[in-house]
Amino acid sequence: MPSLILSTPGTSASLIGERIRVEPGRSNGDDPQPARDIHLFDIEQVVVSASAQISMAAIAELLRREIPVIITSWNDDVIGICQPPAPNNVARLAQYKRTDDRQFALALAINWVEAKILNSRRVLQRLASNRDDVDVTPQILALGELAQHCRRATSADTLRGYEGTAAGRYFETYGSFYPETAPFERRSRRPPHNAPNAILSYAYTLLAAEAECIIHTCGLDATVGFFHEPADRRPSLALDIMEPFRAPLADAMALDLISHGTLHPQHHFEPRNGGIYLNSEGKKRFFVAYEKRMEREFTSEQTQKRTTIRGELKNQVIAVKKAVLDGEPFEPFIMN
Repeated sequence: MPSLILSTPGTSASLIGERIRVEPGRSNGDDPQPARDIHLFDIEQVVVSASAQISMAAIAELLRREIPVIITSWNDDVIGICQPPAPNNVARLAQYKRTDDRQFALALAINWVEAKILNSRRVLQRLASNRDDVDVTPQILALGELAQHCRRATSADTLRGYEGTAAGRYFETYGSFYPETAPFERRSRRPPHNAPNAILSYAYTLLAAEAECIIHTCGLDATVGFFHEPADRRPSLALDIMEPFRAPLADAMALDLISHGTLHPQHHFEPRNGGIYLNSEGKKRFFVAYEKRMEREFTSEQTQKRTTIRGELKNQVIAVKKAVLDGEPFEPFIMN
């Protein structure tokens, strides 16, 4: 169990020796569930909703063991991340200096955007392989050309233009795979306007938070990126690194959950403040699927070794650090 998820309102967690005792809250009037003890050795990170509780003793012990605690709000935003102090300043100082190297920053950005487009194209190819009623050939060709254009980009603004064009083509086709009972319509973010977008937004938020935790552990600054512009409360480097993972993880998972009825628009979502969000039961089902995808083993396209998406996310952060410190070539995550 790499992630301990505390999302049901009223759930509480406390420290018992070397274990976290979780006492579930009641959901939809169900009978109370028995408490469960989870050994700290089995936890890689904790995600806790503001409607749940975790004791200070538990947080302190988690931090001693360098296990981050991600706190989310009622509308699925990340309120904050509890982590121990950064391990060193050498890598961060090098990172800050590298941001003034435009060629270095552009080279990283090209890798991320090209990989994002190629992985989006691969997701469409896989989806189309099981459907005879959707022709994705024009979009596949267009995305391939846009990925090639990235290599010739001379500025971050030009690269953003290619990324935006690719995203428009991709989501138009991606949305056509959703069933009529849960139409995608278009990408909507703040707030998400329908069930598919609610899943996408929540998955992107968690993925960014995981990347931010790994970046901090590796000694880099998650707020200083090379492609995303810096802004208050924006983890720019985490957003950079997660770009190639969006389609293989979040997009593919959202469509799978809706298409197979694991999440139903009428039963597992609720309207709040002008948007549509996962309800308590929906989050439980979401997290089961999210963890399975993050921990599912596959053979890396680059190394030919067995790995997971969570493992590749860590490898990408380490690769960026090596590029920053030692100038080593950076290779982005490419979906098989």
